Amino acid sequence: MRRAFREARLDGLRLAFTDCLGPCSEANVIFLYSHGRPFWLRRINTVEQFETFLGWASETASGGPTPLPPTLAPHAFAWTGGGPGPVPPIAD
Repeated sequence: MRRAFREARLDGLRLAFTDCLGPCSEANVIFLYSHGRPFWLRRINTVEQFETFLGWASETASGGPTPLPPTLAPHAFAWTGGGPGPVPPIAD
């Protein structure tokens, strides 16, 4: 995934890998704050999902908010911290 991020050349975005971001039960979690809005995505567990995210993040960063691709929409959730995380869980 690090290689995919480097190859996407998203110089304005920061990527960090952590043990747990947000609700740990929903790993791998991605957080993007863009155009004044938080975006949380859960269970991004394949390179293909991550590459789709990178393409969407690039579009959003350069041209304004864009809708999530249909393949990522089921992974989106709202979270303000604390508690067990989003409900209901989604399948891997």
